[in-house]
Amino acid sequence: MATTWFTSDLHLGHRFLAELRGFPTTDDHDGVILDNLTAAVRPGDTLWVLGDLSSGRSEAEERALGLIDEHLPGIVKHLVPGNHDSCHPLFRNAYKRQRRFLEVFDSVQAFQKMRWDGEDVYLSHFPRPGQDHVGMSSRYDDLRLTVPHLIHGHLHSTFPVTGRGQVDVGVEAWGLKPVPQEILCETLWGSLSRYPD
Repeated sequence: MATTWFTSDLHLGHRFLAELRGFPTTDDHDGVILDNLTAAVRPGDTLWVLGDLSSGRSEAEERALGLIDEHLPGIVKHLVPGNHDSCHPLFRNAYKRQRRFLEVFDSVQAFQKMRWDGEDVYLSHFPRPGQDHVGMSSRYDDLRLTVPHLIHGHLHSTFPVTGRGQVDVGVEAWGLKPVPQEILCETLWGSLSRYPD
């Protein structure tokens, strides 16, 4: 049976993030990220990547796109880009880059609405307005969604639940691995009782 998977903030080839995650080289870092993806996601499955494939520099971005294309054949892949992806509409020339991303991904959009257990759930790279990396003021608040149920990346949180009805699928929160939709649903609905109204 096919599984739908979610992940974010792969940052392939991003030296600073590789070092923060405890890897001596970007090749070591990228190998673990890609091995974890290929160990979990199988042909016929669907993978949603909620942004930040690389550092965002053009050569790093091209390398990351090539690695994803090479390592995940037969996978339905969707991208909700982040602030390190040149196809995100926050960038003036995003429309020029989208075609390249569509050579690797089946779809590319700024956010996506889904229906889980009869409830609307949104996918976005960004958490709700007002949240950002620890010690930083919140950026891009004008691009963020204010919705009851949100799956996101961006924060590099080591904990999946980042607020009531809000779950981070960034690799740090899930042992550098993608998370299946079933586990994500349990986590999302569990956050509602953890953070009462």
